[in-house]
Amino acid sequence: MLKRGDEVRVRVDRLAYGGRGVGRLDGLVVFVAGTAPGDVVRARIVRTRRTHAEAEAVAVEVASEDRTEPRCPHFGPCGGCAWQHVAYAAQARAKEAIVRESFAPPGGIAGAVVHPIVPAPDPWYYRNKMEFSFHPDGVLGLHCRGEWNRIVPIEACFLQSPESVALVAAVRSFARLHSLAPCDPKTHTGFLRSLVIREARGTGDRLVGLLTSPGPFAASTAFVEEVVGVVPGVTGIVRGIVTATSDGAPPSVVETLYGNSTLEERVVGLRFQIGLNTFFQTNTAQAARMIEYVVERAKPLTSARVVDLYCGVGTFALPLSRAGGRVVGIELLPASVDAAGANAVLNGLDGVEFAAGDARLMLPAVVAANGTPDVLVMDPPRAGAGGKVMRKIGRSGARRIIYVSCNPTTLAPDLKELMPFGYGLVDVQPFDLFPQTHHVEAIAVLDRQTLV
Repeated sequence: MLKRGDEVRVRVDRLAYGGRGVGRLDGLVVFVAGTAPGDVVRARIVRTRRTHAEAEAVAVEVASEDRTEPRCPHFGPCGGCAWQHVAYAAQARAKEAIVRESFAPPGGIAGAVVHPIVPAPDPWYYRNKMEFSFHPDGVLGLHCRGEWNRIVPIEACFLQSPESVALVAAVRSFARLHSLAPCDPKTHTGFLRSLVIREARGTGDRLVGLLTSPGPFAASTAFVEEVVGVVPGVTGIVRGIVTATSDGAPPSVVETLYGNSTLEERVVGLRFQIGLNTFFQTNTAQAARMIEYVVERAKPLTSARVVDLYCGVGTFALPLSRAGGRVVGIELLPASVDAAGANAVLNGLDGVEFAAGDARLMLPAVVAANGTPDVLVMDPPRAGAGGKVMRKIGRSGARRIIYVSCNPTTLAPDLKELMPFGYGLVDVQPFDLFPQTHHVEAIAVLDRQTLV
């Protein structure tokens, strides 16, 4: 019987959703962080459960052919990446396998067709948004892996861009020079909360957001002068004022300190205005591929009735409208609905409208007003849509449902809710939007096969 502190020898067979390697010891599943498929490691047990054990690697006795040297000097302690020690081709295979496993019975859907994953065109410098946190010790960086109260002082990062790293260094120096106190999450005192950097890959625009506690920002003019001179393309600098005490709370007020309060991104020939808090797919190159895929799978779209649930700023709604669909987008956040409407005007699209409200409550009203959807597209948050929303979708009678998922553990359970309404799963297409991490996107297509 394994117990905490035991050292064991484990061969790692695969990578699991969450990032850890998976092996077996006398039939018991053992999760080992920091490993690669094919590794043989000596590991120390840190936790035991009835169905599995969790361990940390002490030494790699036999290194996998898929193991590689991490590129970043912060890899390990930093929570930004978990798989830099795994060759990218192996990362992509692991994510495809994770999606396949999520559909395996009994929890999944028997016979699910999962296509080969669409890998990222470049596994480095792919993020268009990152958020860096301040710490009372004067550190500005990313959270330590698994620790909310410790920050890694970032001097290098290969996820966003070299210019992003330069901005982090400049803001860190500025905060020290002007004695701006970082917020202490324990005492809820201090001024500086976090730094958000957004970069538009289609235009080169950069938006820099400084999130602070309420109060005067006497050094704001000097801050603007410092940031604008660091790298080219800074088209906007904003200050987000956070009144809530909880870590990660959104700002209640956004002040424009310089230039524009939004940046403009261009994807698949469309223009999107994106603000400090606007949701937009983090990997622009892969977002374009996903948009093209959704539009292709939604065809024929000429005069088709389309509903886009969790539509955000119109990432899918606008391309679907341009392709000929009559689109209604539904989004909970009024600010996103306003932004989506503005983006429709910006692109000269009048075949799309947006409504603010809860998907579960709004969908029946939209269907009653516009008729049964020919296509329903949905891109819910990581927690999934949930049974209540999925049953509302099932009752909508949509001819085709296209579910864009960022979490394979919630995708299959959500889709199973549609089966009693006569829907059958056509196929699933994984996309890798987040190289060096365990996260994976998947697009599932379902057709209504029977009347109920």
